[in-house]
Amino acid sequence: MKNNLIRKCLVFGTTALMVGLIFGSAVNAGIIGNRQVFDIDADNGVSLNLDDGITNITVYEAWDLLNDTSNGVQIPVDVRTNGEWDAGFIDTPYPESPIHYCLSLLQDPTGLQEFLEKYDGEDVIMYCAKGGRSWLAANILDGAGFTGTIYSMFGGTTAWEAAGFPMRGNEPPNEPTITGKTNVKVGKEYDYKFKATDPNEDGVKYFIDWGDNNTEWTDYHGSGEMVTVKHTWNEKGNYTIKAKTQDFYGNESDWATLTVIVPKNKALNFNLNLFETSKLTFYVRYCNIYFQLQKNI
Repeated sequence: MKNNLIRKCLVFGTTALMVGLIFGSAVNAGIIGNRQVFDIDADNGVSLNLDDGITNITVYEAWDLLNDTSNGVQIPVDVRTNGEWDAGFIDTPYPESPIHYCLSLLQDPTGLQEFLEKYDGEDVIMYCAKGGRSWLAANILDGAGFTGTIYSMFGGTTAWEAAGFPMRGNEPPNEPTITGKTNVKVGKEYDYKFKATDPNEDGVKYFIDWGDNNTEWTDYHGSGEMVTVKHTWNEKGNYTIKAKTQDFYGNESDWATLTVIVPKNKALNFNLNLFETSKLTFYVRYCNIYFQLQKNI
Protein backbone atom coordinates (compact mmCIF):
# COMPACT_ATOMS: atom_id res chain seq x y z
CA MET A 1 0.00 0.00 0.00
CA LYS A 2 2.79 2.36 0.96
CA ASN A 3 4.68 1.61 -2.29
CA ASN A 4 1.54 2.29 -4.34
CA LEU A 5 1.11 5.66 -2.64
CA ILE A 6 4.72 6.60 -3.31
CA ARG A 7 4.35 5.53 -6.96
CA LYS A 8 1.20 7.66 -7.39
CA CYS A 9 2.95 10.65 -5.86
CA LEU A 10 5.87 10.27 -8.26
CA VAL A 11 3.52 10.07 -11.26
CA PHE A 12 1.59 13.13 -10.09
CA GLY A 13 4.81 15.06 -9.45
CA THR A 14 6.20 14.19 -12.88
CA THR A 15 2.96 15.26 -14.59
CA ALA A 16 2.91 18.55 -12.70
CA LEU A 17 6.53 19.16 -13.67
CA MET A 18 5.71 18.57 -17.35
CA VAL A 19 2.77 20.98 -17.26
CA GLY A 20 4.91 23.59 -15.54
CA LEU A 21 7.61 23.23 -18.15
CA ILE A 22 5.12 23.59 -20.99
CA PHE A 23 3.33 26.68 -19.70
CA GLY A 24 6.04 28.35 -17.64
CA SER A 25 9.10 28.04 -19.86
CA ALA A 26 10.18 29.51 -23.12
CA VAL A 27 10.17 26.82 -25.81
CA ASN A 28 12.70 25.96 -28.49
CA ALA A 29 12.46 24.25 -31.87
CA GLY A 30 12.80 20.54 -32.33
CA ILE A 31 12.00 17.94 -34.99
CA ILE A 32 11.30 14.22 -34.61
CA GLY A 33 11.30 12.56 -38.01
CA ASN A 34 9.19 14.78 -40.27
CA ARG A 35 7.17 16.10 -37.35
CA GLN A 36 7.68 19.49 -35.70
CA VAL A 37 7.48 19.45 -31.92
CA PHE A 38 7.72 21.61 -28.83
CA ASP A 39 11.20 20.92 -27.52
CA ILE A 40 10.69 22.01 -23.92
CA ASP A 41 14.05 20.90 -22.55
CA ALA A 42 16.48 19.76 -25.21
CA ASP A 43 19.11 18.77 -22.66
CA ASN A 44 16.78 16.26 -21.02
CA GLY A 45 14.95 15.23 -24.19
CA VAL A 46 11.52 16.38 -23.00
CA SER A 47 9.23 17.19 -25.93
CA LEU A 48 5.56 17.39 -26.80
CA ASN A 49 4.22 16.56 -30.24
CA LEU A 50 1.76 18.96 -31.83
CA ASP A 51 -1.43 17.84 -33.55
CA ASP A 52 -1.14 17.24 -37.28
CA GLY A 53 -3.20 20.34 -38.08
CA ILE A 54 -0.78 22.74 -36.36
CA THR A 55 2.60 23.96 -37.59
CA ASN A 56 5.10 25.00 -34.95
CA ILE A 57 7.35 27.90 -35.99
CA THR A 58 10.17 29.92 -34.48
CA VAL A 59 10.02 33.70 -34.06
CA TYR A 60 12.50 33.93 -36.96
CA GLU A 61 10.17 32.01 -39.22
CA ALA A 62 7.24 34.13 -38.04
CA TRP A 63 9.20 37.32 -38.78
CA ASP A 64 9.95 36.14 -42.33
CA LEU A 65 6.32 35.19 -42.96
CA LEU A 66 4.95 38.45 -41.61
CA ASN A 67 7.24 40.72 -43.60
CA ASP A 68 6.58 39.24 -47.04
CA THR A 69 3.08 39.18 -48.56
CA SER A 70 4.30 37.16 -51.57
CA ASN A 71 3.90 34.04 -49.41
CA GLY A 72 0.29 34.98 -48.67
CA VAL A 73 -1.12 37.00 -45.80
CA GLN A 74 -0.64 35.59 -42.31
CA ILE A 75 -2.62 37.06 -39.40
CA PRO A 76 -0.82 37.14 -36.04
CA VAL A 77 -3.31 36.44 -33.26
CA ASP A 78 -2.28 37.66 -29.81
CA VAL A 79 -4.06 35.48 -27.21
CA ARG A 80 -2.63 37.28 -24.14
CA THR A 81 -4.70 39.27 -21.65
CA ASN A 82 -5.93 42.82 -22.24
CA GLY A 83 -3.27 44.19 -19.90
CA GLU A 84 -0.46 42.41 -21.74
CA TRP A 85 -1.77 43.62 -25.09
CA ASP A 86 -2.03 47.22 -23.89
CA ALA A 87 1.59 47.07 -22.71
CA GLY A 88 2.76 46.28 -26.25
CA PHE A 89 2.47 43.74 -29.05
CA ILE A 90 4.62 42.49 -31.93
CA ASP A 91 5.32 45.07 -34.62
CA THR A 92 4.62 43.75 -38.13
CA PRO A 93 3.50 45.77 -41.16
CA TYR A 94 -0.08 46.05 -42.45
CA PRO A 95 -1.84 43.97 -43.78
CA GLU A 96 -0.08 41.41 -41.57
CA SER A 97 -0.64 43.38 -38.38
CA PRO A 98 -1.57 41.47 -35.21
CA ILE A 99 -5.09 41.24 -33.86
CA HIS A 100 -5.97 40.74 -30.20
CA TYR A 101 -8.16 37.75 -29.29
CA CYS A 102 -7.78 36.54 -25.72
CA LEU A 103 -7.46 32.82 -25.04
CA SER A 104 -10.49 33.12 -22.76
CA LEU A 105 -12.59 34.20 -25.76
CA LEU A 106 -11.52 31.14 -27.74
CA GLN A 107 -12.38 28.95 -24.75
CA ASP A 108 -15.90 30.37 -24.78
CA PRO A 109 -18.22 28.75 -27.41
CA THR A 110 -19.64 32.10 -28.49
CA GLY A 111 -16.22 33.73 -28.78
CA LEU A 112 -14.87 30.72 -30.69
CA GLN A 113 -17.78 30.82 -33.12
CA GLU A 114 -17.25 34.54 -33.75
CA PHE A 115 -13.57 33.93 -34.46
CA LEU A 116 -14.39 31.12 -36.91
CA GLU A 117 -16.97 33.25 -38.71
CA LYS A 118 -14.45 36.05 -39.20
CA TYR A 119 -11.17 34.23 -39.82
CA ASP A 120 -11.93 30.66 -40.92
CA GLY A 121 -9.86 29.80 -43.98
CA GLU A 122 -7.11 32.34 -43.20
CA ASP A 123 -3.50 31.71 -42.21
CA VAL A 124 -3.18 32.51 -38.50
CA ILE A 125 -0.11 32.67 -36.28
CA MET A 126 -1.10 32.20 -32.64
CA TYR A 127 1.23 33.78 -30.09
CA CYS A 128 1.38 34.64 -26.39
CA ALA A 129 4.14 35.50 -23.90
CA LYS A 130 6.06 32.20 -23.96
CA GLY A 131 4.19 29.63 -26.04
CA GLY A 132 1.87 27.72 -23.74
CA ARG A 133 -1.33 29.70 -24.30
CA SER A 134 -0.77 29.96 -28.04
CA TRP A 135 -0.37 26.15 -28.18
CA LEU A 136 -3.70 25.77 -26.36
CA ALA A 137 -5.37 28.29 -28.67
CA ALA A 138 -4.02 26.53 -31.76
CA ASN A 139 -5.39 23.21 -30.53
CA ILE A 140 -8.80 24.78 -29.81
CA LEU A 141 -8.99 26.01 -33.41
CA ASP A 142 -7.80 22.70 -34.79
CA GLY A 143 -10.37 20.83 -32.72
CA ALA A 144 -13.13 23.20 -33.91
CA GLY A 145 -12.43 22.32 -37.54
CA PHE A 146 -10.66 25.55 -38.53
CA THR A 147 -10.05 25.24 -42.29
CA GLY A 148 -7.13 27.68 -42.60
CA THR A 149 -3.46 27.20 -41.74
CA ILE A 150 -2.68 27.24 -38.02
CA TYR A 151 0.80 28.23 -36.83
CA SER A 152 1.92 28.36 -33.21
CA MET A 153 4.84 30.70 -32.50
CA PHE A 154 6.72 29.10 -29.64
CA GLY A 155 8.68 31.35 -27.35
CA GLY A 156 6.05 34.07 -27.80
CA THR A 157 6.88 37.70 -27.17
CA THR A 158 9.69 36.64 -24.82
CA ALA A 159 11.60 34.96 -27.65
CA TRP A 160 10.51 37.69 -30.09
CA GLU A 161 12.12 40.44 -28.02
CA ALA A 162 15.18 38.30 -27.25
CA ALA A 163 15.71 37.94 -31.01
CA GLY A 164 15.72 41.74 -31.35
CA PHE A 165 12.40 42.01 -33.19
CA PRO A 166 10.31 45.13 -32.51
CA MET A 167 7.40 45.55 -30.13
CA ARG A 168 5.06 48.52 -30.21
CA GLY A 169 2.10 50.31 -28.69
CA ASN A 170 -0.41 52.31 -30.68
CA GLU A 171 -0.95 55.96 -31.59
CA PRO A 172 -4.02 57.44 -33.31
CA PRO A 173 -3.85 58.24 -37.03
CA ASN A 174 -3.65 61.75 -38.44
CA GLU A 175 -6.77 63.53 -39.65
CA PRO A 176 -7.39 63.12 -43.39
CA THR A 177 -7.10 65.64 -46.17
CA ILE A 178 -10.18 66.04 -48.39
CA THR A 179 -9.86 67.25 -52.00
CA GLY A 180 -12.48 67.70 -54.71
CA LYS A 181 -14.73 70.30 -56.36
CA THR A 182 -16.39 72.77 -54.02
CA ASN A 183 -18.94 74.15 -56.50
CA VAL A 184 -21.01 71.37 -58.07
CA LYS A 185 -24.26 70.72 -59.94
CA VAL A 186 -27.39 69.02 -58.67
CA GLY A 187 -27.62 65.36 -59.67
CA LYS A 188 -24.08 65.05 -61.00
CA GLU A 189 -21.57 62.55 -59.52
CA TYR A 190 -18.20 63.85 -58.34
CA ASP A 191 -14.97 62.26 -57.09
CA TYR A 192 -13.56 63.18 -53.67
CA LYS A 193 -10.15 62.06 -52.48
CA PHE A 194 -9.22 61.21 -48.89
CA LYS A 195 -5.71 60.65 -47.57
CA ALA A 196 -4.16 60.21 -44.11
CA THR A 197 -1.06 58.72 -42.55
CA ASP A 198 -0.72 56.62 -39.41
CA PRO A 199 2.33 57.04 -37.12
CA ASN A 200 2.56 53.26 -36.72
CA GLU A 201 1.97 52.57 -40.44
CA ASP A 202 -1.26 50.75 -39.61
CA GLY A 203 -3.96 50.27 -42.21
CA VAL A 204 -6.63 53.00 -42.07
CA LYS A 205 -10.21 53.49 -43.17
CA TYR A 206 -12.34 56.63 -43.41
CA PHE A 207 -15.74 57.56 -42.05
CA ILE A 208 -17.42 60.15 -44.32
CA ASP A 209 -20.41 62.33 -43.52
CA TRP A 210 -21.50 64.00 -46.75
CA GLY A 211 -23.68 66.60 -44.97
CA ASP A 212 -26.90 65.46 -46.70
CA ASN A 213 -27.87 62.72 -44.21
CA ASN A 214 -25.68 60.20 -46.06
CA THR A 215 -22.66 58.58 -44.36
CA GLU A 216 -20.35 55.70 -45.19
CA TRP A 217 -17.17 53.81 -44.19
CA THR A 218 -14.48 52.98 -46.71
CA ASP A 219 -12.49 49.75 -46.70
CA TYR A 220 -9.06 49.61 -45.04
CA HIS A 221 -6.16 51.02 -47.06
CA GLY A 222 -2.46 51.46 -46.46
CA SER A 223 -1.21 54.46 -44.52
CA GLY A 224 -0.73 57.39 -46.92
CA GLU A 225 -2.70 55.77 -49.74
CA MET A 226 -5.10 58.04 -51.64
CA VAL A 227 -8.71 56.82 -51.54
CA THR A 228 -11.31 58.06 -54.05
CA VAL A 229 -15.03 58.04 -53.15
CA LYS A 230 -17.89 59.21 -55.39
CA HIS A 231 -20.92 61.23 -54.27
CA THR A 232 -23.94 63.01 -55.73
CA TRP A 233 -26.00 65.81 -54.18
CA ASN A 234 -29.65 65.83 -55.26
CA GLU A 235 -30.74 69.17 -53.78
CA LYS A 236 -29.31 72.67 -53.88
CA GLY A 237 -27.68 74.08 -50.77
CA ASN A 238 -24.41 74.34 -48.89
CA TYR A 239 -22.99 71.08 -47.53
CA THR A 240 -20.07 70.36 -45.21
CA ILE A 241 -18.23 67.11 -45.83
CA LYS A 242 -16.78 65.71 -42.58
CA ALA A 243 -14.29 62.85 -42.47
CA LYS A 244 -12.18 61.11 -39.85
CA THR A 245 -9.56 58.36 -39.98
CA GLN A 246 -9.72 55.10 -38.02
CA ASP A 247 -6.71 52.80 -37.78
CA PHE A 248 -6.60 49.01 -37.77
CA TYR A 249 -6.94 48.96 -33.96
CA GLY A 250 -9.90 51.35 -33.71
CA ASN A 251 -8.08 54.57 -32.76
CA GLU A 252 -9.55 57.63 -34.47
CA SER A 253 -8.32 61.00 -35.68
CA ASP A 254 -9.87 64.45 -35.41
CA TRP A 255 -12.42 65.53 -38.02
CA ALA A 256 -11.48 67.21 -41.29
CA THR A 257 -14.04 69.29 -43.26
CA LEU A 258 -14.69 70.63 -46.76
CA THR A 259 -17.63 72.89 -47.73
CA VAL A 260 -19.44 72.19 -51.00
CA ILE A 261 -21.92 74.58 -52.67
CA VAL A 262 -24.71 73.19 -54.84
CA PRO A 263 -26.25 76.31 -56.51
CA LYS A 264 -29.66 76.75 -58.12
CA ASN A 265 -29.79 75.33 -61.63
CA LYS A 266 -28.78 78.16 -64.01
CA ALA A 267 -30.50 76.65 -67.04
CA LEU A 268 -33.79 76.63 -65.14
CA ASN A 269 -33.28 80.27 -64.11
CA PHE A 270 -32.71 81.22 -67.73
CA ASN A 271 -35.88 79.48 -68.87
CA LEU A 272 -37.91 81.14 -66.13
CA ASN A 273 -36.51 84.58 -67.04
CA LEU A 274 -37.23 83.92 -70.69
CA PHE A 275 -40.81 83.01 -69.80
CA GLU A 276 -41.24 86.21 -67.78
CA THR A 277 -39.78 88.30 -70.65
CA SER A 278 -42.19 86.70 -73.12
CA LYS A 279 -45.13 87.58 -70.90
CA LEU A 280 -44.02 91.23 -70.71
CA THR A 281 -43.57 91.41 -74.48
CA PHE A 282 -47.05 90.00 -74.99
CA TYR A 283 -48.61 92.60 -72.68
CA VAL A 284 -46.78 95.47 -74.41
CA ARG A 285 -47.93 94.31 -77.85
CA TYR A 286 -51.49 93.86 -76.59
CA CYS A 287 -51.53 97.38 -75.19
CA ASN A 288 -50.19 98.86 -78.43
CA ILE A 289 -52.84 97.07 -80.46
CA TYR A 290 -55.54 98.24 -78.06
CA PHE A 291 -54.49 101.90 -78.27
CA GLN A 292 -54.30 101.75 -82.07
CA LEU A 293 -57.82 100.39 -82.23
CA GLN A 294 -59.04 103.16 -79.94
CA LYS A 295 -57.55 105.81 -82.26
CA ASN A 296 -59.25 104.32 -85.30
CA ILE A 297 -62.70 104.17 -83.71
